[in-house]
Amino acid sequence: MEIPKISIIVSTYNAEEWLKKVLWGFEQQIFKDFEVVIADDGSKEPTKILLEEMAKKVHYPIVHVWQEDDGFQKSRILNKAVTACSADYIIMTDGDCIPREDFVQVHYINKEPGYFISGGYYMLPMNISKLITLEDIEKQRCFNIHWLKEKGIPQTFKNNKLTARGIISKVLNWVTPTNASWNGHNSSGWKKDI
Repeated sequence: MEIPKISIIVSTYNAEEWLKKVLWGFEQQIFKDFEVVIADDGSKEPTKILLEEMAKKVHYPIVHVWQEDDGFQKSRILNKAVTACSADYIIMTDGDCIPREDFVQVHYINKEPGYFISGGYYMLPMNISKLITLEDIEKQRCFNIHWLKEKGIPQTFKNNKLTARGIISKVLNWVTPTNASWNGHNSSGWKKDI
C-alpha cells in the first residue's frame, strides 16, 4: 500500500453522531489521496464499532488511535495520533467539523515548506446541525447558503466566506484573514514541524 499524500487527524470523544457526519464528509472530498487518523481521547465501545462500520463504507483508510479516559487529555492523544500518521503532511480537525468537499484540496494546494495553514470554521446553531443528514453532506446541501437560510441560519458577513470559492475566496481571506494560530478544528502542517 502506498503512503498517502495527506494524513488527517480527527479528534473525538464519545460523539458518534457527529463523527459519522465528519467521516462521511471526508468520503465526499475532491482530493482523495489521504488517510484519516482518529485521535480518540478515551471513547467507549460505540465509537470503535462506528469506526469499524465506516471503514467498510469509505474509500480511505481509518487508523484508530485510542487512549484510556483520564479526563481531558486531547494534547496527549493528538501527539500519539501525529506519530501514527503515515504522510509527511498533516491536517488536524475536530470530530464535529463536517468538511466541505474541497477541504483537503485547499490544504493540499496551499501547503508550503516551513509554513502551517490556519483555517476557520462556521459554527452552526445546534438545531440546524442536528438536521444535517448523510445525504445533505453527500449532495453538499449543508454548505449551500440557500439551504442554510431555509433552515433558519442568521444573516451575517461570515455567510460570504462559507459560500466563496476561487478568486472571491482569496479576496475574502485577504480582507478578513484567520489569525495565524494553530486551530484544532482546521489547521495543517508538516509532520516534521509538528
